Amino acid sequence: MRYAVCAIPRMGLTTHLYIDMKTYLHVPWFATALFWILQSAGALWASDAVSRYERQIIASVLVLEAANQGEEGMLAVLHVINNRAGGNPEGAIGQVARRKAFTCLNSITSQKHPDYGPALAKAMKDRTWPLAMRMVDDYFAGRLGHDITEGATHYCIHPPESWLAEMVVIKRIGKHVFLREIS
Repeated sequence: MRYAVCAIPRMGLTTHLYIDMKTYLHVPWFATALFWILQSAGALWASDAVSRYERQIIASVLVLEAANQGEEGMLAVLHVINNRAGGNPEGAIGQVARRKAFTCLNSITSQKHPDYGPALAKAMKDRTWPLAMRMVDDYFAGRLGHDITEGATHYCIHPPESWLAEMVVIKRIGKHVFLREIS
C-alpha cells in the first residue's frame, strides 16, 4: 500500500501525521521530518501507482464540481481530467493539483503547501461520494468508457470571452459547457 500523508502542525513540538482522513498518529516533529525525507526519496512507496489519498482528491473534484449534475456531470468532469492527463490515469493527480486548474480547489492549489483535508471532508459528506469513488476506481482500473465530452479539456457554466477566442465549444452536459483548445 502506498502511504499518502498530510502533516498538520500542532502546538508545541508534535504533529498529527494523517495516513488518511480518519487515521493519524501523534508524533514528534522530527519523526514527521524523517518521514517526509524518506517519502521524497521514494523509500516508502509500494507498487501502487496512485494512492488511495490521490484517488480521494480526484473524487473530491468530481463531487465539488458536479455533484449537483448527477452521474453524467461527474463522469464528464472525470473525462476532462483524463483528457488533460493525455489519457494517462497516473497523470491525473498532477492535473488536478495544478494551480487553479479546478475552481473547487483554487484556494488549495494556490498555497505553497496545499492542504486538501477541508475539501476532502466536504466532499466525503456529500451523498454522491461513494459514486465518485467508484468512478475514480473504475477509471484507474481502465474502465472509463467512451469520452462523453468528445475530448474536452475545459468546462465552465459561462465561458469567458477569452476562452471562446482560444477554444471551441463541444457540447453542454448538465449546466456545464465543455470546450477544447483550438489546435
